[in-house]
Parts: sequence; C-alpha cells; structure tokens
Amino acid sequence: MIISREHFNNLLANIYSKQECGILWRRVVCEVCGVEPAKAYFVSEADISDVSARLASGEPIEYVLGFAEFCSKRFMVDKRVLIPRLETQEIVHFMGKNHNKQDCLRILDIGTGSGCIAISLALLFSRSKVTALDISADALAVARQNAKALGADNVEFVQSDFLKENPEGMFDIIVSNPPYVRPSEIHTMPERVLGYEPHNALFVPENDPLVFYKAISEYGVGHLSGSGNIYVEINQWLGSQTASLFKADGYSTQVLKDSFGEERFIFASKNQI
Repeated sequence: MIISREHFNNLLANIYSKQECGILWRRVVCEVCGVEPAKAYFVSEADISDVSARLASGEPIEYVLGFAEFCSKRFMVDKRVLIPRLETQEIVHFMGKNHNKQDCLRILDIGTGSGCIAISLALLFSRSKVTALDISADALAVARQNAKALGADNVEFVQSDFLKENPEGMFDIIVSNPPYVRPSEIHTMPERVLGYEPHNALFVPENDPLVFYKAISEYGVGHLSGSGNIYVEINQWLGSQTASLFKADGYSTQVLKDSFGEERFIFASKNQI
C-alpha cells in the first residue's frame, strides 16, 4: 500500500523525533524502493506500508531491513544478535591506528555477536588469525554468515561460555564488547532496544557489573603475548572502576572517550603506553 511521507511521520511520531523520521524515510525509500539517495528526500509517497508498520511497532530499522552498517560494510543482523553501534566502530579504528604496521596478529574477540568486530579486524589485518567466541549458537550462525558474505576466511568461530571455560593459546590482541548494562539503567534505554535486542548480550548482574572485565583481565595475564594489548568497550558510568581493575592486574591502562564525549573504551597494555 502506498503511504505518504506525512503519514509515515505520524505513525512514528511517538517513537522518533521529526529529524529521525526524516532520516528513516530516506533510508527506507532508498533500500526498499531503490531510489537513489540524492533523490530520496524529494519522494513524497512510497509503497512501504509493511516496513512502516514494523517501525511503528518499535522494531529497529536494522532488523526491519536485515542489516547494519559497520566500518563501511553491511552486516546481516536479526533478533539473534545486538545491532552494532556507531561508537563501537571507533575501537576498530583505534586498533587499526595502533597496529597499522603489523599484520600477522593473533586476535581474540570475546562475545562476537554478529561478528562485526572480529570480521572487521580480519579484513583489516588480512594475514592475521582471529578467534571469535560467543556463548550463543544463534549469534555464531549469524556471524558465520557475515564472515562468508564479506570474505573473511581467517576467522575461527567458537561457541564458549568465557566465564566458565577459557580458550587455549596466546594472543597479541584481546578485544571485547561484553554485556555491561546494569538492570538499574534500564530506564535510560529506548523500548526498541529492550523489546527486540537479546538481553543476554546487554545485561550484567547489578551486584557484579564488571564480571566480564575481571575475567578478561585475569585471562590476559596468562594469555597475552609480551607486548599484547586489550581493548574493551565499557559502561560509560563505570570507567574509573573498570580501569582500576585492569591496573590491579598490572596493566598500563587508558580510558578513552568516544565521539560523543563518553568514557567508552579501555586500552590496557602489558607494556608502558
């Protein structure tokens, strides 16, 4: 059914701002109707009733379209995996700058989800070996599809509960975007996240919010190479506590802000930074 841009905006008015509705309209018109981006703004009506209904129910645009952009690549996403965030790309860019003269790296990605970090690093460091862990078989199925579609054949996907069993071997880089949201922070999250994205990839116990970082830090002590580094995305309200945890295990540590000015990443090194 053909719907107008005005009707589309009215359908989504309780969920998105006027500016966000405009962005979504242009994106949907481009992807669903095949309109060139430069012309999408001028389209006043389109046959997008099914997509509009799903968006109006609160379903994220990435799940509706079936993909998310990450590091200039399209990653398939659905309800089995978290939607890659814009700020998460920054950890990949940071690693690219830090290791731009290296290639044959041994990289471990803990909690890979859609595989966006692991696959991006595998493509960036094409001669490296990337091991990507996740507890969810469903998430790994999505990640494997993404690796195949993007030609990242240097990634090994492993189903494992990192809190209970650790992979063997030594690594030059350990990277992770683990669950870090406390239940008390639910009120800060939009319904389109809470209602659709997998909670086991989002939340940690209220009384032990750094559980994954403790495990990663301890694991790195025995499984990082002599010049190895850890890169993790963190809860922006727990930056100093998370940094202290890594420092206590002997790492030199930096807390890094994302492009929104939030404390978002920790870079921990066995050597002085």
